[in-house]
Amino acid sequence: MNAGKKSSAVKKKTTVARKSVANNQKMRILLASVFLLAFVAVCLVLLVTLRTHYLPEYKKEVPLEATPAAPPQQEYGYAQVYALVEAELLSASQSQGWQKMPADGSLQRFKIFGNYPPQGQMEELASRIVQSAAPAYLDLLSRKGLVRLYWQNELRLELRYRVPIEVSSSRPRIAIIMDDMGRRVSTFERLLAIDLLVTPSIMPESANATNAALLLQRSGREYMIHLPMQPKQYPQMSPGPNALLLGQSEQKTRQLLRRYLDQVPGAVGGNNHMGSRYTQEADPMRVVLDELQQNGLFFVDSKTIGSSVAYDEARKLGVPTAKRQIFLDNEENVPYIRRQIRKMVRLADAKGELVAICHPYPETLEALRLELPWLKQQAIDFVASSEIVHSY
Repeated sequence: MNAGKKSSAVKKKTTVARKSVANNQKMRILLASVFLLAFVAVCLVLLVTLRTHYLPEYKKEVPLEATPAAPPQQEYGYAQVYALVEAELLSASQSQGWQKMPADGSLQRFKIFGNYPPQGQMEELASRIVQSAAPAYLDLLSRKGLVRLYWQNELRLELRYRVPIEVSSSRPRIAIIMDDMGRRVSTFERLLAIDLLVTPSIMPESANATNAALLLQRSGREYMIHLPMQPKQYPQMSPGPNALLLGQSEQKTRQLLRRYLDQVPGAVGGNNHMGSRYTQEADPMRVVLDELQQNGLFFVDSKTIGSSVAYDEARKLGVPTAKRQIFLDNEENVPYIRRQIRKMVRLADAKGELVAICHPYPETLEALRLELPWLKQQAIDFVASSEIVHSY
């Protein structure tokens, strides 16, 4: 009997021990699971924090200025492009005559007896040459009295005019636009700490778009909407959520634009984010421009591709407009950006006014800070973007 009782007691103890071990194992598994979940959650929070603080604020489309437009049925040759310039500037009724100067190889030079033509007239001629899809463009240097025709990036024709007194006596003007803003309010604070007038352009779908707009309103600073548009590399390259894409209906396009206006209240104008594909199409651009015009906004063509029609369409519709002449930070290093800043000033001195575009890189903000004393010494006026757009 005693042996049986002992055996039974041992079995009970063994069972209890096994249950205790099993319970302990379950507890350890539960604790390990809780720890693992907590660890994963902490890692996710850290990753989001690191992404917010260290990754770029945006995706930048590399400019495709050298990409030719799709050729028309009959592409212009140099003789036809020259004929356009001759008819508009040499043989036109308002011409006061000219003198042919000695040629330099293939370069022809003319001294024109008269003042530099009105800027609107010159812009129209330059646009007609671009629309011809010929490998040609006009370089308009109003403060130097020069019109230069380039063919396949070679200077082929130069016209020298008198510079009107009102042009020579005025100071060149520069509008700097900082694109792709809106992810972090701290970037705006860093920009506002630099004593230089720069117009922020806010991505409407960014995390702090509305907060940034309110901050800039309190600071009395003008700002724009950075309109996301389809690039040539789409869908491999995305312009971001709720972007303007080819094939969307007019109603959808207008809905998106009104959404942007709600997200960036108080914006005075817009320019394109990416858009190397979208800005080549006249019909969708007319819808965009009409909606901006109805809401009292201007448009600046970022010229992410040389064959953009956005600027020309804005001029046709009477929308106040301008186009970018230089990017400051295609390379993200301070010495390069500082050189571009000085190039910007030289270009403005020749052209009279200029739009420059940059991005909220730490290197860009540092380069602007370092160049500020030199910029303050230049006979240049830095203006808000609204002061450099024109209606034609």
